This record gives sequence, C-alpha cells and structure tokens, in this order.
Amino acid sequence: MKKLLLLLVLMFSVALGGCGQRNEIDKAKAKEIALEHAGLKEADVNFVKVEREKDDGRSIYEVEFYSKDFKEYDYDIDAETGEIISYDSDAENYKPGNDVKANADTTEITPERAKEIALAKVPGASEADIREFETDYDDGMKIYEGKIIYDNTEYEFEIDAATGDIRKWESESVYD
Repeated sequence: MKKLLLLLVLMFSVALGGCGQRNEIDKAKAKEIALEHAGLKEADVNFVKVEREKDDGRSIYEVEFYSKDFKEYDYDIDAETGEIISYDSDAENYKPGNDVKANADTTEITPERAKEIALAKVPGASEADIREFETDYDDGMKIYEGKIIYDNTEYEFEIDAATGDIRKWESESVYD
C-alpha cells in the first residue's frame, strides 16, 4: 500500500510540475516590443491602449499609440513569446494639402512607382506577389491601394498618389 501511495504522490507531483505558469511578457515588455519595431521612443508617443486579450484562444496584448506626427500604430503581440502577430500604421487626421504648398506644381507618382514603394517594405517580394492593386479616392485624395502576399504573410497598403507616402500598412499571417 505504501508503494502505491508513494507512486501516486510521485505521479501527482510530476503532473503538477508540468502545469506551472508559463513565462509571459508583461504590459511594459509589450510596449517596448512595439516601440522598438516602430523605431520610436516612449517619450515620442502617446499610448492609447495596452490591453491583454484572447484572440483565437491565444493570449495577446493589443498595443495602440500615436506618434507626434499623428501617425497611429496598432500591434497585436503574443503574450507568451513576445512575437508580433500583426501590426499596422495609418496617417491619422491627414488633410489634403498638409504636405504640399498651395498652388505648387504637384505631379503624381505612377502606379509602377507605388508598387515599388510597397514592395520595398517586403524584402524578397516581387511584382508577381502583388495580388490586388487599384487606384481609388479617399477623402478626395487619389491613392493606390493593394495587397501583397509573400512568405505566408498578407500585406495591405494605401499609398498617397501625390506624395508617395504610405498612408496605411497592415500585415498578418495568411493563416489567421
């Protein structure tokens, strides 16, 4: 009986040893990861939210902040590994004419140049990886928008036709 009891205690101890808490990152580390990826310092941004959530059964941190030039950054970061699951950045409060002088000679970038700009953000991708591309208008401004699928990641973008600036950039795994 003692051997059976000892065996049960040993099995129970081994089972509990495998059920310990995982090492997970905290909110401060999630902020640090997002800031490092964006190439910004905490003093240069305003955080809107850093919240722990569940997404498809996975613990994540949703991190959102604005830079001083009103660019919004959104990140989903795996709470266990610190891996960036997805991110995007958008120019917020953007108004036509903010970056060009009134009555200036404005020439638009070509669709080919817009594709080059987008592809430059995805090392290794080629024009064959652009799955969607079209000209559109947003708040009266001409933009090029499209989608690149490369290396199991889907990238969606909007590029200002007047300036060549990337107005929107999102990426996520094709498996999400």
